[in-house]
Amino acid sequence: MPTVLVIDDEHMICWSIEQTLRSAGYDVAVAETATAGLALFRDLRPDVVLLDVRLPDGNGLTVLDQIRHACDHHAAVIVMSAWDEGATAAEAFQLGACAFLRKPFDFDTLQTLVQRAAAASNRVGHSCS
Repeated sequence: MPTVLVIDDEHMICWSIEQTLRSAGYDVAVAETATAGLALFRDLRPDVVLLDVRLPDGNGLTVLDQIRHACDHHAAVIVMSAWDEGATAAEAFQLGACAFLRKPFDFDTLQTLVQRAAAASNRVGHSCS
């Protein structure tokens, strides 16, 4: 069962994503800060990370960069934002995000992206060098 880590400071979004993905068979963990998210990332080694750009204690792109330099650097990261930030989306892709999801989003679209990301993550596998 693929593991998904949601890092977003909006409690209702986290809850909605968690419920949607759990009902689809995913194991889901939630963090509402960058610090808690990075700690869970290190502990869980998730297949997919859903990462908000604006967090109360940091920038999601900084978190993305830290994930890419972590031991488990093959996790697929989907960056999310409610703000119209074209430059941010471009930077997210440069840092290794596999998708950029604008809020509010359709949950069918979310599930499709997570399914594709989990499949891609499992094909690459996890490595720790």
